[in-house]
Amino acid sequence: MKKIIKPILIIVIILALAGGGLYGGYRYSQSKKTAEVVAVNMYAMDGYWGDSINSYGDVTSDKSQTTYLSSGTEILSVNVQPGDHVNEGDVLMTVKKETQDIKGKELEVEKARQAYVADTVTLERLQNTTPIPEYISSSPDTRTRESLVSKEYRLKTGSTFGEYKEDHLVYEEFYDQSGNLTSTLYYDEKGSSLDEVDDTDKINAIVNADHSLFECYENYETTEVTVGTFYYNAETGELIGHEGVDGEGNVVERYNAPEGYTPTQLKDKIEEVSNTLKKHDLDLRKKENELEVMKNTNDNGEILAKVSGTVSKVQNKDNYNNTQPFMIVTATDEYYISGSIGEFYLDSVNVGDTVTISSWDTGLTADAVITYISDTPNTDNNNFYSGDGNTNSSNYEFKASFDRSSGIEIGSAVDITITPAGQEDTGLYISTYFVRKDASGSYVMKMGSDNKLEKVYVKVGKSLWGSMIEIKSGVTMDDYLAFPYGNGAVEGMNCKIVDSFAY
Repeated sequence: MKKIIKPILIIVIILALAGGGLYGGYRYSQSKKTAEVVAVNMYAMDGYWGDSINSYGDVTSDKSQTTYLSSGTEILSVNVQPGDHVNEGDVLMTVKKETQDIKGKELEVEKARQAYVADTVTLERLQNTTPIPEYISSSPDTRTRESLVSKEYRLKTGSTFGEYKEDHLVYEEFYDQSGNLTSTLYYDEKGSSLDEVDDTDKINAIVNADHSLFECYENYETTEVTVGTFYYNAETGELIGHEGVDGEGNVVERYNAPEGYTPTQLKDKIEEVSNTLKKHDLDLRKKENELEVMKNTNDNGEILAKVSGTVSKVQNKDNYNNTQPFMIVTATDEYYISGSIGEFYLDSVNVGDTVTISSWDTGLTADAVITYISDTPNTDNNNFYSGDGNTNSSNYEFKASFDRSSGIEIGSAVDITITPAGQEDTGLYISTYFVRKDASGSYVMKMGSDNKLEKVYVKVGKSLWGSMIEIKSGVTMDDYLAFPYGNGAVEGMNCKIVDSFAY
């Protein structure tokens, strides 16, 4: 019996899956498929300008006294004006002692602390959350198989049967996709179908003949089948799932889409919680200050100066904003802000560097100079809320000074921005999902001069943010790259230029 393969027809069918054969036998028909490629200049950066570090804090001075008044506090008298000099122990103002609800304020402080702790726990959980893929791409799980189409029975060499000559076709059997015999055709000596002339005598003679006289030739056709769908992380190329179907199109292997935050969603959520955290942090400190003022008010309702210095701010006692300090006394014209930086920035941020601060209340900005960076980790890390790197690393407190003439007052909440020097870089950076690795190194799938896909090894450099990687050689801005999985992983595949991949 001889086997003849005839690639007559390409039929896409749904084939029943069989146990361990799900991922086996995968083969592409390259002449029938294309690989999508995109322009590198649409997906790459030709330089890197560094990251900003963001923190927040409030304005203080080496020696200062900030007085917040709780809502409901009745002011009897204010004894100072802005610009007055006071000595430690002087009476700054007098309030009605009975209007200071210490127990109520203690409850407010506890509630504020709980909100702060809840945000801290939520932020820590988010920072330790592994995101789901930003984009999920898919490709059909296809493969080729050979199916029996027909069997030809020809007269063997050296045999005789009626008037048939050697190798003449005597009869032929036809089969369906399941391998079942569907019909048989019988032929005369000249190759004409006996069924057409209804020559039953010759047909019966063939049926009853000694079949050892005939040589059987099997005819096969190549069939491309789709048995499911592969799902990939479009940025890394990692296979994350597969869905398979049976012969009726029913799902027999279920693909469950990942649940959770994508990197973009997670970043936005962390930023949202971080902003809430810093508001609760400052609210807690404000309420703690109000409680301290209440406890330090003597039985006569007098609030005394704790430092010798100049009164820099006093609000109108008949119309004051209790979200801001009612009174500030400072012993110096130099103001400070405190923030935190992650340990991965210690090599790029130094004493003497300039930071930019921006007031939450007024929008005023000022430049401040870093005067101190702690050499021990800060156990309260939460006012370092942004910047790239390891969110689980230790944070270090820093202080920066600026002049009071900027108009930003002591007690003001400010955002702090640091742009480390020396991070600028030139080079080609592409998305990490374009790059794969094998035993020989890192490579991309690039469109060649003949519009065929080719495997090109590249020299890579540093990684940015986990999503971009530097390409030192092997790719230029003028090239076209494929997503190196599915069709995009097959050398020699015809290329089709597209604006973007269909995720």
